[in-house]
Amino acid sequence: MGDELDFHSWELLSAYLDGALDDIASAMVERAVRYDPELSNALEDLRRQKAALKQWAAEIEARPVPPRIRVMLDRARRERDGRDDTAGQPGENPPKE
Repeated sequence: MGDELDFHSWELLSAYLDGALDDIASAMVERAVRYDPELSNALEDLRRQKAALKQWAAEIEARPVPPRIRVMLDRARRERDGRDDTAGQPGENPPKE
């Protein structure tokens, strides 16, 4: 496929990795990857990147949410659900950090 993959190739490999392709397109990608070392390397690069991003996201998710942000999120959820019952209640204003 030349020295560098084009945008479409990266998009197709990414969609394959995400399970977003139908059976025929997936089979075509698998065959192309089997016979093209550049595509195979690119797919492995994407797999490593996806794993690294998952690890990073897990580390972020494990961090506690600061109290001020938690109050804002709780208020937004109540507003979204149509029950803004914060008027005059403790915690209405986010605490200062």
